Amino acid sequence: MTRNSQLDKFIQNELHFANVILSELKSLNSNFSNLPISKHCTSKFIAIWLSNIFNIFYVETQTVGDLAKNIDSIIYCLKHIGTDASLTRMFKTFLNVDIEITVPSDGVINIKLLGAIKTNFIAKISPSSNTNKNKKIRISYKLPNNEHMKCGTLIFNYLPKGYAHSIYTFIKSLIPVGRTLKLQDQDNNEIITFNS
Repeated sequence: MTRNSQLDKFIQNELHFANVILSELKSLNSNFSNLPISKHCTSKFIAIWLSNIFNIFYVETQTVGDLAKNIDSIIYCLKHIGTDASLTRMFKTFLNVDIEITVPSDGVINIKLLGAIKTNFIAKISPSSNTNKNKKIRISYKLPNNEHMKCGTLIFNYLPKGYAHSIYTFIKSLIPVGRTLKLQDQDNNEIITFNS
């Protein structure tokens, strides 16, 4: 095989891949008004792309179906923003925790966590630090069919309470305008209060 024919084959493969992605986008776009997206999204590339657009936390190893279900939840929440159902879905999608919502008085939303917040890795939110030290989070996990624990350390520039890239900032972004949100743990202890 000559070099030119190898180059032609490479270009043809890339064009074919681009056409497949384009057809996926066209198909997805035509079905975007219909829920659920999970019935129409079959490409991991498209699912990851939409996850990035909607700022959904994902892991590369997640299946297309799992990614699409998260996208379904976000679109549902955007259509019903501020309702109990949307808050329940968002907490379940992003933080993998069930919640109980009550409204003890006008303008106050009380959210009780019915379990521990479970993200794709376990992290503790640390307070802001005046010393410019990086925050370290130690992660332990078990591989399938392996009894030994493996550990690793993630280092962040910051993971401060109430700032970008923290769970608290995410929760604060869910509050409808003019409302106060009170977050409680499983034992009815108040964790934090947000005002919009």
